[in-house]
Amino acid sequence: MKTNIAIAFLGFATLANAQSIRATITGGDANADGKCTFEVVVDGSAEVEIRGDIGNIRQISGQAASWRRLTCNQPLPNNPGNFRFKGIDGRGEQTLARDPNSSGGVAVIRINDPKGGSHAYTGDIEWKGGNYSFGGTGNWDTGRISDGNWNNSIGNNDALRICKQQVVQTRNVRANRVQVSRGDAQQNGDTLVNFTFRNANNVSRRGFCTISSTGQILRFELERNNNGNNNRNNNATGVFGNNGNSRASFNQALDSCQSEVARRLGITSTDIRVQHGIDPGNGDYLVNYQAQDRLRRIRTGYCRVSATGEIEDFRQQ
Repeated sequence: MKTNIAIAFLGFATLANAQSIRATITGGDANADGKCTFEVVVDGSAEVEIRGDIGNIRQISGQAASWRRLTCNQPLPNNPGNFRFKGIDGRGEQTLARDPNSSGGVAVIRINDPKGGSHAYTGDIEWKGGNYSFGGTGNWDTGRISDGNWNNSIGNNDALRICKQQVVQTRNVRANRVQVSRGDAQQNGDTLVNFTFRNANNVSRRGFCTISSTGQILRFELERNNNGNNNRNNNATGVFGNNGNSRASFNQALDSCQSEVARRLGITSTDIRVQHGIDPGNGDYLVNYQAQDRLRRIRTGYCRVSATGEIEDFRQQ
């Protein structure tokens, strides 16, 4: 299957201009059609990324872009049904750069403002139903609470359960070997959950999850040196944008893997589909790919992409 995806692999210096926002969830019937409306100010070129209830804007050229608002009646699923984008207002061009169904739940809109000075742009993304499973090798579910009411925040026990489930699935350990406890209260309504577990070699490891008020995993980090010195920047931008450490975004991780597949197989990006896979649990990204090579054979595999966007491992299955 061909997907017309334009590669926009950027230097990491552009991440200094990344900004994140938490969507205002208006609530209502969780079974109703989904919709998010964004409004941003752009002077040059920028990309708007929407994942779940988090928006990130990344400057490509020109002056720093900024958010005005992001309003949704429910978070964007990883696999939304009948997804569509519509530019509402703005003097320049708005195009859908990535469909969330082919990128692990990330919708990316490219905005090009052709004239001098900044200008406001408004756009809508809409969908009908969907699910929160990533699909592909190493699937995992965010454990979203489907209580039929997006106005209600999840409870502490739900957050603990979601984080524990994520540890069990991503670290391949039994539930009775995982202990979870609530961390410090977060001003933005997120829940910080600390965890410890013993792996198959009986080595104790620990880390933490940041869970949104709607039950989505915003951050999952395994302590690397087991010395209690995790960088717990609990702002939601820890995964979705720059947190002061030039962290690659979800979209850049997809682009990085797609570029590597194209280079190794000698094909163009239109013959490659990429999708986020299981969270490695160490700050890296795992990206699954499916490609059609020059002989029209289907090739699959994955890339492990570092937090700074570098290919650390490339596998063809």
